[in-house]
Amino acid sequence: MNALRTVVVGLDFTPASRGALRQASRIAARNDAALHVVHAIEPSIVDEMLALVGLGRDQSWAAIRARARELAQRLAEGDDAGRPGSGGVAVGAHIDVEVGSPMEVLCRAVRTHAADLLVLGVRSPTSAGRGAGPVAKACLRHAPTRVLLAREDQTGPYTSVVACTDFSETSFRAVETAVRIARFDKAALRIVHVAMPPGPGIDYTGDPLGLWPGQPVELVESWNAYRASLGPRLEKFVEPLAAELSGVNARLEIFEHGHYGRGIAAYAEDHRADLLVLGAQGRSNLRYALLGSTAERALSELSCSALVVKPAGIATDPSEAVVAEVDPVRSLL
Repeated sequence: MNALRTVVVGLDFTPASRGALRQASRIAARNDAALHVVHAIEPSIVDEMLALVGLGRDQSWAAIRARARELAQRLAEGDDAGRPGSGGVAVGAHIDVEVGSPMEVLCRAVRTHAADLLVLGVRSPTSAGRGAGPVAKACLRHAPTRVLLAREDQTGPYTSVVACTDFSETSFRAVETAVRIARFDKAALRIVHVAMPPGPGIDYTGDPLGLWPGQPVELVESWNAYRASLGPRLEKFVEPLAAELSGVNARLEIFEHGHYGRGIAAYAEDHRADLLVLGAQGRSNLRYALLGSTAERALSELSCSALVVKPAGIATDPSEAVVAEVDPVRSLL
């Protein structure tokens, strides 16, 4: 089983990004992977600051970038407060400081370094605000690799991993990755499919549940039959991973909920997961890749770290280049 080769982590000096740096460092170290710490300098903000102090842009950019690099280096080699010489967080990491919007800088770093993983910090439920910010959400849509949203207070090994599947190819890649994480961190693993029962008063016609076209179906009876088929279907879905699952404390479950995304978040919270792994149901064309609404809803309500696995061959570069994702077998988070 091959390890990750390159990890990129975004750093904006907030507590959440510092937590992401610690988690990214742990992941990179155990995989012997290169770690790139990336800090983006927003041009408009710096221009306003320079205008206030009466300095020109050209003579000041070099000093600003050098100062940002120094701060990032101190944080990577120091403790959580950035004090040098006190037990390095990410000694030996490559420090990249670029000018531009954070999303564009991070996505460019992923492409430049052919990164297997992008790690971004998200606030913990006890912090002001919750969940992924706008930069993290933009990177979920555009970064041409897996994206780990690392909760600021989850910096060590994972103990409880939840993997979600909708029986698609992308969700199989997510489950496969979750199994590897659980094996390495010796974590409990739950593989879940969220099933949404039909609401009352709905009259199905046609062939929505695999019955006969053009005939009304009895709602409760058809739902029960469909629900009973899901357990065996989930077992068959994970059969290719049987050898790896044999060494993991794993459970397969069907969870009923009135909404897919909210159901995923509720299941993860009910089982006190510290990592959720799910696939992004993307759509690729010449312009953009859009994160599926189910994953987006789940992430907006999530209280734990989340790893989003992209579809193979998805167009994730805003410049319209189609970038194929790295083989998931290489992921050893």
